[in-house]
Amino acid sequence: MKIRGALLAAILGLLLLLLLLGSVGGAGNAWDVAIVEALGRLRHAEPGLTEVAILLTGIGSVYSTVGLPIAAAIGLAAAGLRQRAALLIATVLVERLTVDVIKALINRPRPAFDLHPVSAASASFPSGHAANSMTAFVAIAMFVAPPRFRRPAIAFAGAAAVAIALTRPFLGVHWPSDTLGGWAVSAMFLLAARQFAARQGLLAQEKHQIVARHRPALDQD
Repeated sequence: MKIRGALLAAILGLLLLLLLLGSVGGAGNAWDVAIVEALGRLRHAEPGLTEVAILLTGIGSVYSTVGLPIAAAIGLAAAGLRQRAALLIATVLVERLTVDVIKALINRPRPAFDLHPVSAASASFPSGHAANSMTAFVAIAMFVAPPRFRRPAIAFAGAAAVAIALTRPFLGVHWPSDTLGGWAVSAMFLLAARQFAARQGLLAQEKHQIVARHRPALDQD
């Protein structure tokens, strides 16, 4: 009961943060404008860094943030972990749909101080790259990595997603508040998926069987 209450409080807090960022961010926010302008100057001064950012931002495209979870789900299903595979796909796809709905509702224009070095067509808030990469990569780590490697896998996945998300304001296609909003959306879905998986026993902890020798038990649904 305490865990459920804490989860609801965390999701409510993230939802309030999302609403706040959606209300005060963008072209009318001095912090957003100042940061994007400063990053634009850095981008023009450091073309090599811009090339790295373009490469990183490409990793957060739909091909990886949808393709990798599908591949991971196929692997889980082939291993007999069909419930975990279904939860992985549901988490990724519903989060993406939620981002698209919020974009349509807020309809925030993207920064337009100069030409963007990458194409960007949809509304600005929240950042799809921030939300989708965090959800896809962390969910894969959460549901695919063996228990003993789960925490470092999640940490690595989260760090990769953060690097991808930070390229968006650097490349001038998102406001910083867009990136924070994307992370807020992702966090809500990841927390909910983690709690649901735990309640259903889908993330079994590694145990040791003492039968002549120590051997890790199979991590199964």
